[in-house]
Amino acid sequence: MQTIVVVGADTVVGANLAAVLSDSFHVFAIGSTANVDIAGCESAAGPLDDDRSARRWMASVRPSHVVVCGAGAQSTWQQDETAVPTRDDINIGRTWARVAAEFDSHLTMISSDAVFTGPWMFHREDSDGICPSTPAGILRQIEQDTWQLCPDALIVRTHAIGWMPDSLGPGWIEQTLNQLNAGTAGPFDYLRHSTPILATELAGILVKAWEAGLEGEYHIAGSERINPGRFVERLAEQFQLSAPIQPEDCAGKLPTGFGVGESSLHTAKIREALGISMPTISDAFTELREQCVNGFCDRLSAPAVTERQKVA
Repeated sequence: MQTIVVVGADTVVGANLAAVLSDSFHVFAIGSTANVDIAGCESAAGPLDDDRSARRWMASVRPSHVVVCGAGAQSTWQQDETAVPTRDDINIGRTWARVAAEFDSHLTMISSDAVFTGPWMFHREDSDGICPSTPAGILRQIEQDTWQLCPDALIVRTHAIGWMPDSLGPGWIEQTLNQLNAGTAGPFDYLRHSTPILATELAGILVKAWEAGLEGEYHIAGSERINPGRFVERLAEQFQLSAPIQPEDCAGKLPTGFGVGESSLHTAKIREALGISMPTISDAFTELREQCVNGFCDRLSAPAVTERQKVA
């Protein structure tokens, strides 16, 4: 059985990828702050930008693939500091690109749709609608460093969402459900738009990409663009909760800044390469609810019991 190292397993994307990939691979999940207990995975924790630690972990498991889920893997809808890349993230990217190349492991670097901004919609891989913010520049730097240090890497821009392991505290979806249940949700942004995809769906497409030997830049995202406000309305509907009251004025000036504009992704390149279609937002909501009752969330120890009870 092949071994996959998932770096950043203490993120929504990393944890969900590790859980799904463990069905077919031996997964070694590495977190930056604490071991994440994901069923079927080995785990470790430590500084992600330390070359010595990275080499020690790699030597112990000899993986065929390394998947790095750093700041670029964080949804900008979280609106907290973990979703904003810093200079430290450049060092993390360089560390794992170097080490993956040294151990001859295929590298997949998860990057973000937030490198782009509007008014353009459905950005292609070579879109010139670049976000000029410093955090977006950091993500671009990570991508460029990855190319230089590991030329055969797969760089995936995405906007992945999903459940957070309970041991790490509630994620954005869990927090939103709690707020909806308490009647305190909102206000939410109706201006920014993305093409979110469920992290578990992303995992399945990544496996197909590896099997096809894909290298280079690819956008893997949902087939529909949506804003956080409308997303929460659909989430409330799926979990049979009252939707938040929509603000009277949802229109406004074109937003500027990191992750607050139009960052929807065009996915023709990956669809043509693999002969697949991208999931719809309805697929994502249906699967989110199903994961609460089919045992998947128990593998993450998430979401909280109060969320699972809503659909039991």
